[in-house]
Amino acid sequence: DPPLKKVVSKTIEIGARGKVGEKSSWNFAIYRTDLKDDIQFTTDGTTVAGFFQNVGKTRREGLELGASTKFGDFTLGARYAYLKATFQSAFSVSSPLNSSADAGGAIQVSPGNRIPGLPEHNIKIRLDYDWNERLSIGTNVVYTSGIYARGDENNQDQHGKVNGYTVVNLDGHYNFTKKFQVFTRINNLFDKRYANFALLGENLFPQSSGKTFDPNNAETEQFRSLGSPRGIFIGARYEI
Repeated sequence: DPPLKKVVSKTIEIGARGKVGEKSSWNFAIYRTDLKDDIQFTTDGTTVAGFFQNVGKTRREGLELGASTKFGDFTLGARYAYLKATFQSAFSVSSPLNSSADAGGAIQVSPGNRIPGLPEHNIKIRLDYDWNERLSIGTNVVYTSGIYARGDENNQDQHGKVNGYTVVNLDGHYNFTKKFQVFTRINNLFDKRYANFALLGENLFPQSSGKTFDPNNAETEQFRSLGSPRGIFIGARYEI
């Protein structure tokens, strides 16, 4: 790595929280964090190995909202987060697999370009039902908006964003006694296929060659980190 300057962050945040009656509560916060001499991982475009470099200023700003209420045997909660994560300095970085790269494999990043890998919107909704004093069941829904892939710091690659996704989970527990409990959880109930990270890369097993090894006809695409498929878990807990 070249000599790196330390990253300095300055944050301002304002928020509040409160209750409505005995069964409902709310909270919100707005914030801004400015980073000076932020660090970006890059390559020189000619080797597999990469290095880190300072790229100037970046900013992460947004808001968080939350509310919950209880009615009868049900408890409902919702959380929303908005994040605008952007580069605040112009710089050039090597990204030869980006479709907008120049002849030397470099892309030009401008102030306002979104930082890859960070979703803009995130929503979580939770519903619990107390069937009786022993049995409780619940579900939560998670939505995350699309993200840019690493290597697309200028947000101009032809592949665009990785799609957002929605995942539904279920859980429940039964208390045999105050100390002994059995529980179950189903993650990704509908077996949603989704990706939560990506970077630009070369596929050496291209479709045009029947997915056989053919580096001479490698295809540039997004290499994606896939989310977990449906998972079912059952367990027991005993407190001594």
